Amino acid sequence: MKISDLISECISELKEEDYRGEHSAPEPSKSTAPLHDLTQNFDEDLYSRDAVRLYGNNDPNDRFTMYIIQSARNKPNMQITVYRAVPKIITNNEKIRDYQKQLAYIMQHGKIPRGVDNWSNRSEYYEWLSNEIEKLSANPVDESRVKINSGDWVTINPAYAKEHGVSHLNNKYRVVRKTVPAKSLWWDGGDINEWGYYA
Repeated sequence: MKISDLISECISELKEEDYRGEHSAPEPSKSTAPLHDLTQNFDEDLYSRDAVRLYGNNDPNDRFTMYIIQSARNKPNMQITVYRAVPKIITNNEKIRDYQKQLAYIMQHGKIPRGVDNWSNRSEYYEWLSNEIEKLSANPVDESRVKINSGDWVTINPAYAKEHGVSHLNNKYRVVRKTVPAKSLWWDGGDINEWGYYA
């Protein structure tokens, strides 16, 4: 089995819990507060004009995040879109398209495309690609995607999710989103962009 196949297989078997990170998201407790009423455990100044300066991270996204925080005050059922960067999973259709491009490259240029490891014989690689396309087409795999689940870290700022994907997932990510009520989002007093989602 080639390394690229092994990686693809491992990624396709990614469990929902595998992308959560090293520590768990803030959950409903005596030391956290829901988005709709942060004064349960934190100062009233979260709703002041100085909130961005006091609680932000000197990040351009802080103003947008604080706008959402302040807009949700006393509105437990307000619908909030949350975001999460997750590892990009390559689907069977994407694999087929990639393999077809490689076949076309071999036909046009008469050589193996750059970046293909462990193959020195063009004919054998061409045959392998053709067989893989046939297998993937005959046995479609569930193309379901990772979704946001109760207990996940989420953000209320889409730009923050993208930044996280670039820096923590080596720019091999996609952003998933979900609309949830404000009462299901919990904050632990840390980064204003990071929330625990509990359905």
